[in-house]
Amino acid sequence: MNRRAFLTAAAASSVLSASAAQRPARAQAMPRFYEAARYSSERSGVSFLVARHGVVLGEDYPGGAPDQRWHIGAGTRVFVALLAASLIEARLLNLDEPVAATLVEWSQDPARLSIPIRSLLNGTSGIAFPRGGERTLAVALTLTPRAVLGQSFSADEAMPLLMTEIARRKLMGSNAETDPARWLTTRTLLPIGCVPIGWTRASDGAARFDDGAQVSARGWAQTGELIRRHGVWRARQLADGAALQEAMRGTFAEPRAGMGLWLSHPERRDPPIESDLWRAAHPAPPDLVMAAGAGGQRLYIAPSTGLVVARQSRAADGPWSDAQFLSLIWRDL
Repeated sequence: MNRRAFLTAAAASSVLSASAAQRPARAQAMPRFYEAARYSSERSGVSFLVARHGVVLGEDYPGGAPDQRWHIGAGTRVFVALLAASLIEARLLNLDEPVAATLVEWSQDPARLSIPIRSLLNGTSGIAFPRGGERTLAVALTLTPRAVLGQSFSADEAMPLLMTEIARRKLMGSNAETDPARWLTTRTLLPIGCVPIGWTRASDGAARFDDGAQVSARGWAQTGELIRRHGVWRARQLADGAALQEAMRGTFAEPRAGMGLWLSHPERRDPPIESDLWRAAHPAPPDLVMAAGAGGQRLYIAPSTGLVVARQSRAADGPWSDAQFLSLIWRDL
C-alpha cells in the first residue's frame, strides 16, 4: 500500500465537508482498516471509505484521486429512493398515490389502476420485464402485472425506468427543472457535496437511474450519510425522512429488499442478487442495508452504529464476499 493514499483516524476529517478539500496522508505501517483496504484493492478495488457519524475514519484510493468518479452499476438505484424522498419533501409525490395518476397510460387498465408508487418502488407491484426483448421506457409503459400486487418481488429495470418518468412528469407540472437527474443534483446532492455526479443516458436522453450513475466514493458515502440521517443535512430537511426509513424496510414478498437497498435480513431462500450477506456469518448489525452493483460496488449503511462504508471497483465481475469484507471492517472499529 506504499503507493496509495490512506487516511487513518488520526488524520480523519468530516465526510460532510472537510474531507473533500483535505489532501490524503501517506500510508502508514498497518493503519486502521488496512486489511479491509487490502481485501478491496486485491479485488479490483479503486476506492474505499469508512465513516462513522459523518467523520471519516479511513479511506483508500488505489484507483486514482479521491474525487474521481466511477460507475456504480445497480448501486445507482439508491438514488431512486432519494429521488422519491426528495419529491415527497417538495410536495410533488406521495408514496400511496396510484402510479396511474401520473402515468395516464395506466388509467384505463383495472389491473394497473390500483398499483401505488410505494409498491412500484419496493418491487412488489407485479410489473417486470419478460425475459428477452427490449427494456425501454416505451416497453415499460405497456407492461401489465405478472403477479398479484404485494405477493412477489422483482428487481429488474422496469421500476427505475418508470419512476424516472413519473418524476419527469411531476416536475413538468411544477415549473421546475424537468430533468430528474439535474433536479435531484441541484436540490439534494449539491447541498451534501455529492458532486460532480455523472449519468449514462438512454437514447431518449433520460438519465439511467437503474445503473447509470458515476460518482466518487466520498459523494456516494455522503448519500449514505443523508439516508442514515433520514434526510436531514445541517438542520435542513432535504428529503422526506419517513420515505427514507421506508427504503430501509423489507416487505412480505422480499424481506431483504427495500427501495433501492438490500437488507441484512436472515433468509434461507437464495438471494435475488449475488452476495453471501445472507449465507455467511458477519458481525454487522441486523439493521445493515446496502446498495449493490456488480463487481462488489457497495454502499453499506448501519444506522444503529452510525456507520457508512463505500467501496468501488473497476471490474464488472469477480469474486467478492460481503461477509468477509464486513468482518475485516468491524474488526478495526
